[in-house]
Amino acid sequence: MPDATKFQFTNPSVPKAYDEFFVPRLFEPWAKLLLDETAPREGQVLIDVATGPGTVARLAALRLGSGGRVVATDIAQAMLNIARAKPALTRAAPIEYVESPAAPLNVPSSAFDVVVCQQGLQFFPDRLYALQEMHRVLKPAGHAAIAVWTEIERNEIFAAIHAALSATALPELADLMTAPFSWHDGAELKSIAEEAGFRQVRLLTRTLPLLFENGLEQAVESFSATPVSPGVAALPQSAQYAFFSRLRLELSRLVVNGKVVGNMVSNIIIAHA
Repeated sequence: MPDATKFQFTNPSVPKAYDEFFVPRLFEPWAKLLLDETAPREGQVLIDVATGPGTVARLAALRLGSGGRVVATDIAQAMLNIARAKPALTRAAPIEYVESPAAPLNVPSSAFDVVVCQQGLQFFPDRLYALQEMHRVLKPAGHAAIAVWTEIERNEIFAAIHAALSATALPELADLMTAPFSWHDGAELKSIAEEAGFRQVRLLTRTLPLLFENGLEQAVESFSATPVSPGVAALPQSAQYAFFSRLRLELSRLVVNGKVVGNMVSNIIIAHA
């Protein structure tokens, strides 16, 4: 199993590409689904744990309205810088960005109506502690929505990247590519949430497409948005050429009417304090 904590956005080029390629096509649709499931109401207070470039936080702010409040935490300063630089939203809750690990969360107890964590939990060094912290910060009647990807094989764009890395003899990078998909057992996710103190825990598994509307080269370019890309960029030119040639081949299997389309599948828990 890969060390998921090494899947970090430390190279300054990666967060910008992540925001360009993955936020509108991947994370915004999933954020809308999470918010639909947890249904935050106007005037409530929400915390977005592992906010990245603020995707969930910004969509939640629009739903909460100007009478609400959003706190968005992340350990990656580069991601928070991107989030803070985005234009202000109108008729939306104010967003406070806080640099903080998931455990401990640098926020007060019993302060939030809703906790959301989109695709962050699998990267945390101590998942139980992180869930306990999410439970701690909820109000007694609060609830949480937490999403974690299923197996990489069910997430087709990333499975293609993994296959290309494996086929071109880059085992360490191939292993790192599996990190976002390294905690795919939905039953275990539900069980640990219950151990952390959550109740009425529901496990959902949902599927959404990841679409690159401009075709194969756009999908290939999106690889720059992964923390694995700096490792490939450091390789000799011949190794880079071999990898990208194989990546084009793997992604070509997902081309439909000139577009690259791959399903993404996530486990989601909806839980109460």
